[in-house]
Amino acid sequence: MLQVSDGCTHGRCKFCDIYTGVPFRPSPMEEISEDIEEIARTATALTHRIYLTGGNPFALPNARLVEIFDAVEARIPTVNSYGGFCRIEDIARKTDAELAELAARGVSGLAIGAESGLDELLAFMRKGQTAADLAEQGARLHEAGIPFTMFYLAGLAGAGRGQENALASAAAFSAAAPQTILIVTLTPTATWPLAEDIASGAWEPAGEIETAEEIRTFIKHLSCRTHVVCSHDSDVIRFDGMVPADQQKMLQLMDHRIPKINEKAARLMREMIHKATF
Repeated sequence: MLQVSDGCTHGRCKFCDIYTGVPFRPSPMEEISEDIEEIARTATALTHRIYLTGGNPFALPNARLVEIFDAVEARIPTVNSYGGFCRIEDIARKTDAELAELAARGVSGLAIGAESGLDELLAFMRKGQTAADLAEQGARLHEAGIPFTMFYLAGLAGAGRGQENALASAAAFSAAAPQTILIVTLTPTATWPLAEDIASGAWEPAGEIETAEEIRTFIKHLSCRTHVVCSHDSDVIRFDGMVPADQQKMLQLMDHRIPKINEKAARLMREMIHKATF
């Protein structure tokens, strides 16, 4: 892992407080070079991939990214692959030629916070993107030859809207066709901007069973080839499988486990893990 930036270029999502008060800042090359030296001291012949860290490091201009790649490979010549978190707008701001350049330098497995495909919800949460953006930028990444992962944030729609969110999101994610979909269950905390909406009654957390049923509907309606991973510590039911090959098996597993969910125990487990107050 190599830190190349700090903060997030967006920093307005209601369900995040990681970079609250931290403006986006590219790391100075001097700091990056020092970190590369540190990595190089323990690198081996098996050191092939570097994960860029920071809120959304691929917001950096290609010239800076290439400069970083060159510095890494000068000290660790076995490295030929790069990943990191990325916003949809980071991709949109790059030209097709720039995406192709990143692909040629080994950029793959970008981790994109898609979260949902329900436009009304994305606007409410101040995500700064739409379902159409997911499809459009997903297509551009496919064209450039850059594999990518998208996060689905189950429970984001709140109580009573899980099914609506699942159906809209399944359509949007299927259009984008990410290589992998990582499912994470929303676990609100008192430090998120969303806490104000919870306090005012504008947004109410979904129940544990409702969220599990949302995940089931989401998986059922996926129509792209993808690897679904539902194994975050916030997920009450954990599994992974391929769509479409394992789709029915995943649904059968959920049908077996959903009736066994204890609302109170599941909520307590997630509150304890994430120090949540919802």
